[in-house]
Amino acid sequence: MPRVKRGMAAHRRHKKIFKQAKGFRGKRKNVFKLAKNAVMKAGQNAYRGRKLKKRTFHQLWVLRINNACREHGLKYSRFIYGLELAGIEINRKMLSELAISEPDVFKEIVEKAKAALPPEGQAPDIGKPKKAEPKAEKKTAKKPKAEKPVEDSESAESASDDTAEPSDDAVETEHTPSPEEETKE
Repeated sequence: MPRVKRGMAAHRRHKKIFKQAKGFRGKRKNVFKLAKNAVMKAGQNAYRGRKLKKRTFHQLWVLRINNACREHGLKYSRFIYGLELAGIEINRKMLSELAISEPDVFKEIVEKAKAALPPEGQAPDIGKPKKAEPKAEKKTAKKPKAEKPVEDSESAESASDDTAEPSDDAVETEHTPSPEEETKE
């Protein structure tokens, strides 16, 4: 049986790792064991960094928009609410770019948002200041049950029992049997 030589595959694998570890300091760039661990860790950090980058840029855009809004006498939260009410759908990235590069256009957008806003502390659909409802009260009220007039204790027991026949003393009502009751009789 001929001897199997696997050097080419291993060399190719090592070469790929060393290429990714290029620029690392110390033995991490040229010792395979250390380079492999360093490349794995770098990949984990890069993955986490891509998520952090999005978060950081979002914070930057909000900061820029807030600063530009306050120059026009409006808070960030009220501005975003005003945009929603006015039906203006521009993302925060574009709003921050407009605030920096096109302040006149941004001012027009702020004015439209201000016009769509209700007065401070009022809801747009009600027109009255919001009041906190107490938690103890419930919105639905229970209806009192209608009681049948009862004259003596025997008829009271029969009136409370749904299946019992009404006595002569109780108020008589017409009863139309359902199809199931007719078949039982």
